[in-house]
Amino acid sequence: MITGRTRVFALVGHPIRHSLSPAMHNELFRRLGIDAVYVPLDAPPERASSVGESIRALGLAGCNLTVPFKEAVLPSLDALSESAECAGAVNVVVAEGGRLIGHNTDGAGYLAALREELRVEVAGRRCAILGAGGTGRAIAAALAGAGVEEVCLFNRTRHRAEAAIARLAPRFPHVRFTAADLTAAAFASAPWSLVVNCLSGPGLPALEGFGVAHLPRGGSGAVWTDANYWLADPPLLAACAAHGVRIQRGIGMLMHQGARSFELFSGRSVSADTIRGVLDIGGW
Repeated sequence: MITGRTRVFALVGHPIRHSLSPAMHNELFRRLGIDAVYVPLDAPPERASSVGESIRALGLAGCNLTVPFKEAVLPSLDALSESAECAGAVNVVVAEGGRLIGHNTDGAGYLAALREELRVEVAGRRCAILGAGGTGRAIAAALAGAGVEEVCLFNRTRHRAEAAIARLAPRFPHVRFTAADLTAAAFASAPWSLVVNCLSGPGLPALEGFGVAHLPRGGSGAVWTDANYWLADPPLLAACAAHGVRIQRGIGMLMHQGARSFELFSGRSVSADTIRGVLDIGGW
């Protein structure tokens, strides 16, 4: 029963019809007896700069943010967690005492899923991240904090990757950061041991013509991961599997970052296994 006391949380992004987050959070609220509701709000990208003030005006208790709002909301926030500050992007906003606090759970969720599903440790790896948006930067920061050797950010507009590196490099002086154009030739220039595809929507066609033959194969070789859980046939996953490169889809990242988001919203801890059961996705 929704009443005037029910706390309202939201997912703000465009597009969001594919999102599993409303089902996940609402079922968790129900199971734990929390008087709250989570609603999807498909917001026009051209109004991105007004999202923060809209959160205040509507009295939302908190929200998740997806493309293209993870960066646009920053000027409207009162404070950032360390993870959000490092990434320069937020995917969780929580209202606390009249203040809006930005967090980022993408990087921690990604690492947790990688370790759980593939038993992969990232220390010493050479990492290629395809896409320098909010998700890519959050994952880059998490990988740097976990001790990788190199992070190369590939982006259609190289200056965006360079700007991200300017923010990250001083925080992680032990990591070699590089920027590259999002082209097949640039990607083939090194035998990456971890690849993270953070491209979505308009960026995905850029992967046409990319090859994976230069990636190390086998149990101790390269890993290709995709942050997009909703794609039925993510680019190059089949090619990687055929080449002997281990692969990972994005559903695990969704579960782990979702568990961290739910804890920020409710103060209650849930496990990725609980979320797996809520979404009935045991085989993923």
